[in-house]
Amino acid sequence: MARRAGLIHARKTAGYTQEKFAAALEVAASTVVRWESGNHEPQPHLRPKMAKLLGVTLDELIELLYGSPASTAGSRDSLPLLATGSMDYETWEEDLDRVLMCLSRQAFPLGMKLANRWLAQCDPQSLDHHGLYLYGRSLVLLGHLRSDQGILRGPRSAQADYGRALQVFTQLQNQRRVAQVQLLLAVVIEMSGHLYDAARRYRMLADDPRLSPRDRARAQLWVGTALSKAGANDEAVPMMTSALGKFVRLDEAEDWSLAHQKLALAHRGLGDLTRATQYMDVALDHPCGDSPMQQVRRDTAHAHLLLSDPATRDEGFTTLERSLQLAEQHGLMHQAASIISIRQSAEQEDQRRGTRSIFVAPSVDNVVTDAHRRDAELIWSYHQVGHELRPCSAAIALGCYDLGVAAHAARLYHEGMFPVVVFTGANSVVSANRFPQGEASAFKERALELGVPEAAIFTEPSATNTGQNIELSRKVLQEAGIAADSVMLITMRYMERRAYATCAKRWPEVSIICASAPLSYQEYVATIGNEKLVIDDLVGDLQRILEYPKIGYAIPQDVPVGVQAAYERLVHAGFDSRLLTS
Repeated sequence: MARRAGLIHARKTAGYTQEKFAAALEVAASTVVRWESGNHEPQPHLRPKMAKLLGVTLDELIELLYGSPASTAGSRDSLPLLATGSMDYETWEEDLDRVLMCLSRQAFPLGMKLANRWLAQCDPQSLDHHGLYLYGRSLVLLGHLRSDQGILRGPRSAQADYGRALQVFTQLQNQRRVAQVQLLLAVVIEMSGHLYDAARRYRMLADDPRLSPRDRARAQLWVGTALSKAGANDEAVPMMTSALGKFVRLDEAEDWSLAHQKLALAHRGLGDLTRATQYMDVALDHPCGDSPMQQVRRDTAHAHLLLSDPATRDEGFTTLERSLQLAEQHGLMHQAASIISIRQSAEQEDQRRGTRSIFVAPSVDNVVTDAHRRDAELIWSYHQVGHELRPCSAAIALGCYDLGVAAHAARLYHEGMFPVVVFTGANSVVSANRFPQGEASAFKERALELGVPEAAIFTEPSATNTGQNIELSRKVLQEAGIAADSVMLITMRYMERRAYATCAKRWPEVSIICASAPLSYQEYVATIGNEKLVIDDLVGDLQRILEYPKIGYAIPQDVPVGVQAAYERLVHAGFDSRLLTS
């Protein structure tokens, strides 16, 4: 491989010798020499800090390491041409096989380079039928690479890549490929937290004759997966069991093993640990592969079961930590966020059992019924504004009792969504015991653990309400000399709308994007550990959305009649601990 001249130039421009650069990264100088010679690649966990030192984004760092797809004409990496000047489709197909190998090994940067270099230099309008088919396949594989890294929505995301591929295969009238991409888009919807919508799409595709028998069986399994994540395990288990039988008839060993893994989690959700353990033992005895992604998923599922039994709880935490380290090492940020949520839920459960918890147990008068839960889920959906994510000048992560907000901010930073983040917040009644050092400080510590460089973090430790979160964070950015024309507000899932309405009032000049971890209502309840508290918060936030515009704290928001009615029913039922008192 040729010397990485761009990387060398960037290092020298940033004012580093090889020795000083190595010291800043806490690696040997000989390691930097190997990187720059092109013989080795920096590990994924080093790349965010490396990019920060060089003053470049993660995408720009990837270009320095592997070459820019848009600037390779005339270089060794320029696309091979036939004598006629057309694309060398054989080489293109070979590269796509290499992308598949990268996917299996989670070698994301190289895989994205291989896929992107063809896409960047091809005009789909000038391609013949074969070339357009390869173009569509390249988009699908690029979507896989982004999906496995948890880059789900936005202009450069799995959703965007699959959407473009869908257009290509529709143009080619390749109905099998169209249905396959529709299945992939349903997976993105599930990973984004829209579980019932995903289950509906999977259910239609499970009977779609355009798909192969294996893909139809997988769609049926995924119906159960989405329902199980939503807490509907009694409905999920029959769907998964039926899919399992189909995998047996199709002799699909890998899918058969994965189905056992998912059935184990569904039976755990039903409270049947004996059946869950039986299914998990089969999955462990017949693993469905040994790639980092497969190991992370298998260990995470196993840890979930181990944590459910007091006798194996310590082993569960150990397994979960091993899974988290592997996920972070290989850039599997979606899986890492899920693991962190599971760990937080388990730690909070231990806290409730062993010491005084910050969470108040539901009283007899406030038992959550199915009717309450339906109303809460309606308000939950309303609170999410559904912004398409795009890069912003800066981010503000609003402090609260949920460290998942800090974890999601770290994930978005590593995706290149913003160069700096302000963690803002003093304490509230529910967070004071958990974060005696303050919300902003606790969030900063979590982000540092997840690899966000200290230079990219600002803290604002004084805000005690959402308006102060915005105004004081704006002041922090201004004092740091950061002229923000766009800002990403990172909040708990149900706080998106109120944060948006408040920021639009307090900082009208800035373009606002709201973001939160893609969790369903049931998944979020599991991370917090107290459904009564969650519903009280949902109700309290909706009251503020209704009342604050009247006193100039926020801009008005339309509230559908059904949402208003659900709010009134929940207030009447006693979910009122977070309501304004005057």
